[in-house]
Amino acid sequence: MIEDIIKHLRKKDKTLSKIAAEKKAEKILDKYNKQNKARAKKRDTEHKRQWDKALKSESYNTLFEYMDNDEDED
Repeated sequence: MIEDIIKHLRKKDKTLSKIAAEKKAEKILDKYNKQNKARAKKRDTEHKRQWDKALKSESYNTLFEYMDNDEDED
């Protein structure tokens, strides 16, 4: 992936040396990885929230069904 970034940077700026392009590419890749980690963390947090909400709802449904069945027996 870093090779593609270097290639793009050097194609965009013909005067850019290989070393400068490598340094710039590393910075770009580091920034991308940090943003990707932040997105993944946000996505995981949202997934957990939705999972907990669904689990709570299912637990309530099970409880209500149990109570309804218990009332029917009386």
